[in-house]
Amino acid sequence: MFGRIYQPPLLPYHLPMNFFHTLACCLTLVTMSSAVTPALADIRVVNAQGEYRMGDRDTREDAIRLATEAAKRNALEQVATYLESVTVVSDMDLTKDEIRTYTAGLVIVLNQQTSTTLDGDVVVIKADLLAQMDTDEVAQAITALRENEDARAQLVAMKQENEQLQEELNAVNQTLGSASTPDQVQQAAQKRKEILNRVQSNAMVSQAWTNWILVSPGGIPQGLLNSASGLSPANPHVAIAQQIITSRQPQGPPQPPRPGSRPGRMPSYELVSPPGVSGAPRPFNEIIHGSPRSQQPRSQYR
Repeated sequence: MFGRIYQPPLLPYHLPMNFFHTLACCLTLVTMSSAVTPALADIRVVNAQGEYRMGDRDTREDAIRLATEAAKRNALEQVATYLESVTVVSDMDLTKDEIRTYTAGLVIVLNQQTSTTLDGDVVVIKADLLAQMDTDEVAQAITALRENEDARAQLVAMKQENEQLQEELNAVNQTLGSASTPDQVQQAAQKRKEILNRVQSNAMVSQAWTNWILVSPGGIPQGLLNSASGLSPANPHVAIAQQIITSRQPQGPPQPPRPGSRPGRMPSYELVSPPGVSGAPRPFNEIIHGSPRSQQPRSQYR
């Protein structure tokens, strides 16, 4: 024992002077981190299928487009059915028809695959879509679109027009199947292409309205509108969207860029042709946009 100094055990009240300050800082950081961490988004993934049974006068390109349109209608129906049961949407007192109207530009297609099978002597083209949506984003979009009278009116008009176009498409398919002369076949086939182009053009305009409301209210979704016009030059909804969106842009004198700086760029949109269609712009939710909020996987569906 000689020459050694006894030290009692370190009790809580013997903690270093800076301990409590350090502990308080740590607790503050943990609290702030918890406050700014966003809640996990409610992401819903759906699988949708569509098919078209080819006749003697059908082309594979048209069959793929028809099967894909059927799959997209199936996807929207699944989305509308699901959203009816989601509290954040059901509290808005919307009908399923209204939900379909507002969500046409919000369903993101992650992947598309097409396959060909035989049912006896009939060639069947099948399209399988993997799509997703963010219910929080849907709720925000529905609120914004309902409050914008111009966007709401145009989305309703295009939905009603697409329903009429679907009836015309069914009729022209029957006409093509029963055509007896080359001229009748050519006329029916051309009419069908025009209907499909108009449906897809309307889908692009719907996407443009949605993107303008949610993604870039300070800019014009010109790429989408140009593609919609290219598909259906006579589509009046393109001109209406162009006129209204342009007139709603912030007014002010243009400012020259600072020396050495580059002018700002509009959000870019990737247009990828669907399988079997060369160079055709992608309609509906096939158009996937990148936003600061999230980056969605790029699809091969365009």
